[in-house]
Amino acid sequence: MPEPVVDVRGLAKTYDGREVVREVTICARPGDLLGLVGANGGGKTTTLRMLAGLVAPDAGAGFVLGHAVRSGRVDRQRIGYMNQRLALYPELTVTENLRFHARMHGLPARMVDQSIERYGLDEVASRRFTHLSGGWARRAQFAASVIHAPDLLLLDEPTAGLDVVTRLALWDWMTQIAAAGSAVIVSTHDLTEAEQLPQIMLYHDGLAGAQTTPATLIAAAGAPTLEAAVLAEARR
Repeated sequence: MPEPVVDVRGLAKTYDGREVVREVTICARPGDLLGLVGANGGGKTTTLRMLAGLVAPDAGAGFVLGHAVRSGRVDRQRIGYMNQRLALYPELTVTENLRFHARMHGLPARMVDQSIERYGLDEVASRRFTHLSGGWARRAQFAASVIHAPDLLLLDEPTAGLDVVTRLALWDWMTQIAAAGSAVIVSTHDLTEAEQLPQIMLYHDGLAGAQTTPATLIAAAGAPTLEAAVLAEARR
């Protein structure tokens, strides 16, 4: 069995005296696709930011890509992080944004063309990012986040507010990236989508549940769907 890409225990983070997330324990190996599910404000984004090295945990231990999670050391060349907010340069075209990311990772120019083709961006390649619709902007941001084939891909609500075609395309690409050997951790509040994932963690009021499968959670709640199971858990 391959060594974990992420192996952390008991991570917690406090802001202004309020513990926003606690008891985060994750083991993700190459090829894993893990969903962090739950309502907005439940701690999913903070978890992703801790794993990406953007926020320092206040408690806990473990490793991300071989570095102690509380050491401040991060291997950014091996991590892809997609923020929920659109984060590419607005005045650059899609191609220029991808070229910037390729250069940042020391990649040859051909990777930009390959990325545009793979993620269906030909139609908007010469458009400025600020002029893109939400769906095209998400595609472009996803392409920039994965252009360097990261060993760990962290995605924060990547399909929120998207049309069904783009949403399904993004899930398909995530699945392909995991199948190719990356560990993919994605946050979502869409429980219909989350029910299709191989592994999930349920967040409620900042408390992270253990890794499990949607089927296990549904069976434990005696519910017909993941949405019904989560509602039952929230009422306890």
